[in-house]
Formats: sequence, C-alpha cells, structure tokens
Amino acid sequence: MLSHLDKVQGLPPNVQADIAARVANYIKLARTTSDEVYLERFATAAIQERDRAIAEGAKSNVDLRRASPELAAAWCNAVLGLGNGNLDRHSAIGIITAIETFAAKRSPVL
Repeated sequence: MLSHLDKVQGLPPNVQADIAARVANYIKLARTTSDEVYLERFATAAIQERDRAIAEGAKSNVDLRRASPELAAAWCNAVLGLGNGNLDRHSAIGIITAIETFAAKRSPVL
C-alpha cells in the first residue's frame, strides 16, 4: 500500500489534492464510529467504490476514481487490523500514519 501511496504522491499537485480531499472525507466519516462492524462497512463501501471505478474504466491504480477508495479502504483495514491484532502493529501504524499525513497535508478536511 505504501508503494501505491508513493505513486499517488508523484501525481500533479491538483490531482493529489483531489485524491487527498476524498480520502480525508472518508477518514473523517469513518472516525465517527469506534464500532468494528461499522468500520468494516466503511472498508467494504470503499472497496465497492473502487470496483465500480474499475468497471467504469479506471485501469490505473493512480486514477482519481480508483486511488481515493483504495487509500480509504487501506486506512480502514489498517485501523481494523490494529484494533483486532490481525495486522502487525508497526505495519498498521505505518499505513495509518502515511495515509493520514498525505490526506492532512493536501486537504483542509482533516
């Protein structure tokens, strides 16, 4: 996931800002719950959004329509993995921090 984030960070600043704003909005909404079931629903919704983007022709994982939900799903899954112990603590924190930092630097939402 971090290599995917690196590719996104290589995009033009305006595209990065669009992706970051979408991811930041997703994170903001997902933070409203501490319930694991609801967080899983957020992750599932993000994955479904990514799949729709792919079905609509978003071939590249840095396409705006695809990158935003992929990063949002990765954030949700890292938070879930950290909470339930299914993901190495160091890895989970690294993913969460990297995505939140990207979103916060490029979007006023977070």
